[in-house]
Amino acid sequence: MKVGDLVNITEQRGAGTFYEEIPLGYGIILDIQKTDDITIGSVGPINLGDNVAVYLSTSGEVKYFVDRSLEVV
Repeated sequence: MKVGDLVNITEQRGAGTFYEEIPLGYGIILDIQKTDDITIGSVGPINLGDNVAVYLSTSGEVKYFVDRSLEVV
């Protein structure tokens, strides 16, 4: 995944078995921001994924998504 790629966006809301997938259509990646790991008690370091700025083709908005929500077309 790199800047300029066309992606299909499916936003996931919720967690575990209680989540909903919302298809948002296609967009173009404008920027990718690497994130630092967070440390949670005895679990240790966890990476939540990179923040990706995407231009949405349906609405013309720029929104940020976690990289797991995007699929390169």
